[in-house]
Amino acid sequence: MGRRTSTLVAGLVVASLTLAGCGGSDTEEKKDDGGAAPGFANGFVVEPDDSGEPTRGGQLEVVTYSEARVLDPVQTIANGSSGGTEMAAVYDLLVRYDQDSETYVPQLAEALEPNEAQDEWTLTLRDGVTFSDGTPLDADAVVWSLDRYVEKGGGQASFLTHAVRRWTAVDARTVRFELSSPWSDFGYLLSTGPGMIVAKGSDQGEAFTPIGAGPYEQERYTPQEELLLTAREDYWGGAPALESLRFFPISAESGRLDVLRNGEADMGYLREAPTAQEALEDGLGGFMEIGSISRGLLLNHREGSATADGRIRQALMHALDVDVINQRTAEGKGLVSTGILNELSRWDLETEPLAHDVEAAKELVEAAKADGFDGTISFKGVAKVSEAMGVTLQGLLSDIGLEVSLDYVPSVTDLVNDIYVTRDFDMVIWSFGMPDRAVYPELYEKVHSSARGNSGGSADPELDRLIEELGAATTPEEQQEVLEQIQAQWNETVPYAPLGATPEWNAWGEDVHGIVPSIDSIMLFDGAWKD
Repeated sequence: MGRRTSTLVAGLVVASLTLAGCGGSDTEEKKDDGGAAPGFANGFVVEPDDSGEPTRGGQLEVVTYSEARVLDPVQTIANGSSGGTEMAAVYDLLVRYDQDSETYVPQLAEALEPNEAQDEWTLTLRDGVTFSDGTPLDADAVVWSLDRYVEKGGGQASFLTHAVRRWTAVDARTVRFELSSPWSDFGYLLSTGPGMIVAKGSDQGEAFTPIGAGPYEQERYTPQEELLLTAREDYWGGAPALESLRFFPISAESGRLDVLRNGEADMGYLREAPTAQEALEDGLGGFMEIGSISRGLLLNHREGSATADGRIRQALMHALDVDVINQRTAEGKGLVSTGILNELSRWDLETEPLAHDVEAAKELVEAAKADGFDGTISFKGVAKVSEAMGVTLQGLLSDIGLEVSLDYVPSVTDLVNDIYVTRDFDMVIWSFGMPDRAVYPELYEKVHSSARGNSGGSADPELDRLIEELGAATTPEEQQEVLEQIQAQWNETVPYAPLGATPEWNAWGEDVHGIVPSIDSIMLFDGAWKD
């Protein structure tokens, strides 16, 4: 879901997407493009030409935003920016999100069917599918992998156990899921981390070994250099056309575009508006995904952090001049918003976020100082990548009486460690990533007090209640009403500081074919090939 991952868009085709909550939707599309950057689009940037006979052989070179150090869905966030695509190549997905039908369709599984009430779902597995170690992927294997995901605390484990009361192997090819309440988009869970089925053999050695039923298997991994995956001849869907996939990380956005331009990479992950605009002008294709809060400040609510004080969090929101931030960090090309849903979302909220108000921010800071706050706060980001944001925030927050220290780490992977392991931060530039079709699960995982993915440690019983109410909403009108209340409560507690959306773009050239997008910027390579 996690985890995230979104875009700035004009000419946006916002179809009738639901919240990944209950019920369908027939509300009108939002017609105002909000002045989004021209040329950005939700979906394929250039309509792919996948006609003709696939060329067999060759290696696809993929430059990544961050390094997937362990291909374990428990340990690695399953989205396109942090290893989700790499893991999908090894494990496949039980189901995937289909962009054309806007539904979840079978991938590794043969079928996923609900009962009439949509509170019980039956997963049917394909016959004869095996993991790369030769063991069968049957119902017992699915149950074991899901149990492992929960026991070891996977990123979406808390939402999985909230949404699903139990899963049971009915027979060798059938798994029954009994939900806590009706949910029409249950397939979402099986298209992300929980739907990446890990073989029992993965845990039998001293270190984790990635063993999956996907089209590729891990050949080697060299930290900070490369991850090499090689094709499985016995993949259930037939041997992939590509012999291998090579992933290598480059932290700097400009560096990723450079290797796409000079041919060192066939595919790359881009997410900054100015660079994406350059790539559009270069004629690159690929797939973009739109969501909300894909650019913002993760705030640490834990004791000892400056942002543990709700007054400081509200002061930050009042101090954030997103137009200034946009000019100084995105050349004025970003889609900015301090609301939980950006202006390209189909959910057009009437409830306004906290307004830019320097005087209100100053008063909140002074009140905190009167109670002993020392006026200092830290900003953490990635060296070079986050420095423009850090300096901009330093200036804006000094105007309200805050002294900002800047702390830059070498890579996104190091930043992930500080957020999820050491929890050493006050505020950090971070992507929430909330597609319209997954607002309910994403809100739950990111800010519900019981969610493991709540990396800021926010805990607000009223916001918890509203998120749960959102999941129980059965119509678009009910969902809209609850979202209005969530925005109002967000203004009170400020669990996270939204800044807007960014282009989450898996970019590739015209010589790459057959890549299939799913959700959360995860790409599938089982049918991929290149000229």
